[in-house]
Amino acid sequence: MAKSYRRLNLLMAKPLDDGQTFGDLLTDAPVDEYPLAGDLGIDGVVYVKQSTEKRPGWGPVLDEVTGRVVPGLANRSSSAVLLLRVDGDVFAFTFGYGRYLIEQSLFVQDFGLRAALNTLDENSLRSVDLHTIEDQPVQKKSQAARDSAVGVFGIDILRDVLRAVTGVPKSGVGLTQISGGDSMFSFSIDMEAADFPELARRAKGYYENDDYKTSFSWVDNVRKLKDDASIDALNAQLIQAISTRNPGIMVTLPEIGVWDTILGFSFTRNKDGIRPVIQAGDYIDTIPDLANLTIEGLKRDRLFVHDVDGNITEHSVYRCIYFEIADGDKTKIIFDGKWYEVDAIFIGRIAATLNLVQISSLVFPSVEIWDEEGKSKIESEGDYNIRAAATLGYFLLDKKLVKTDRTTSPIELCDLLTPAKQLIHVKHRKGGSAGLSHLFAQGGVAAEIMLGDKAFRKKARTVLRGVNPAARDLIPLDGVRTADYEIVFLILGEGSATLKQNLPFFSKVNLAKTFENLTQRGFRVTIAGAPTASRLLT
Repeated sequence: MAKSYRRLNLLMAKPLDDGQTFGDLLTDAPVDEYPLAGDLGIDGVVYVKQSTEKRPGWGPVLDEVTGRVVPGLANRSSSAVLLLRVDGDVFAFTFGYGRYLIEQSLFVQDFGLRAALNTLDENSLRSVDLHTIEDQPVQKKSQAARDSAVGVFGIDILRDVLRAVTGVPKSGVGLTQISGGDSMFSFSIDMEAADFPELARRAKGYYENDDYKTSFSWVDNVRKLKDDASIDALNAQLIQAISTRNPGIMVTLPEIGVWDTILGFSFTRNKDGIRPVIQAGDYIDTIPDLANLTIEGLKRDRLFVHDVDGNITEHSVYRCIYFEIADGDKTKIIFDGKWYEVDAIFIGRIAATLNLVQISSLVFPSVEIWDEEGKSKIESEGDYNIRAAATLGYFLLDKKLVKTDRTTSPIELCDLLTPAKQLIHVKHRKGGSAGLSHLFAQGGVAAEIMLGDKAFRKKARTVLRGVNPAARDLIPLDGVRTADYEIVFLILGEGSATLKQNLPFFSKVNLAKTFENLTQRGFRVTIAGAPTASRLLT
């Protein structure tokens, strides 16, 4: 039989349970089953989706503008999958829309990506798909005009989760146009029907190889879990943790909030019970029957955010939960409604970096809390900054914006500036991971722009002179000595002693990244906390 050039998509199934058949790997879509030709000697079967022609949705528009029923308009999608057993493993080659015929949770989730990384030339990549773990996670695709080294794509190995990659294979691989993402490994090759088992065998060998660790070891740092079975098991552990009031359960905003406009927070079944900070216990107390709590219940329940103008926004509680589960040499983390698997070595590196972050020697006043008209209140960031500046003799730069061509909008140099050149950035702990990550990124950007942009420094000096003439020369127009400056991240609502250890993991990642970037430029970077205290009655 003559060979033909084919584009193939391959997946590898997880080990089948006793009694499971090929058909158990499929979804519920109606299919026709076809046995394989006997002379091929392949243990497998082909499934083809039963499909019918459908007139496209835009057909009636053409009928209307022509005044007649336009003939020949029909859509028909074809889907097929070849399932075969090779050396005890089951593989799936999909055709057309065949990937939608198989039950994805029953297939090895990193098979495609890892097989691709082990076969690609690191200097001949064409595109990468990334999931960036930010305050609000972002998915992005970067594509190069020609074969490029991995460094061209600007990957942040601390925050980017690699989802898919395409490129040119290494010499000797014998495949072309390789790509891989999650469970699917795709490639092109001259082949004939009898070659399917050998291709599956080769692909498994690529998957089991560790060559990728030479050039792509960072992909093991963090990966997003997409396996339904694993997610279900983790969700079950999450329910158990909530039901037993595990102290590790945190409820946070899944996105950045405008903190000075936020009055407080409440939950389903106690919408009017507004509290100034988010406490997991406040939510757990609203659950009428903890023993029968379900994931569906978590997704239905809402965290309500009340602002000072009486407006209410809401988020699914499931999206707001942050929780870590130790699992052997991995840690599983739920963040923004998604589960991640984090490598223990990577966690150790982040911890080692955080150990280098010193507690600031500055002493800050506590954040005031009080009751008013039967409701708990907490001092806003803006009010705290005003009081701290007055109490400590610092320059108040909160909301004093400086224009720069290096960002899309004006930025603050810092919230508070000391006469000793300490730039203090302030954020409430109440906002959770999103707000804290934003704090560290904001401080890092401001310091870097101050260092590298003379035009920014000139405008900043004008702003400083408007605040207090004595403050202007704290930022020189020329000759910035970074060793003279300390960047202080002040977090309101928790004391300094427990601050670092209680940060959510992805906030730790952002702090570690900011610390490394700024200290490499010569800045000192410290962190500080300000616990709460009852307001004294006057």
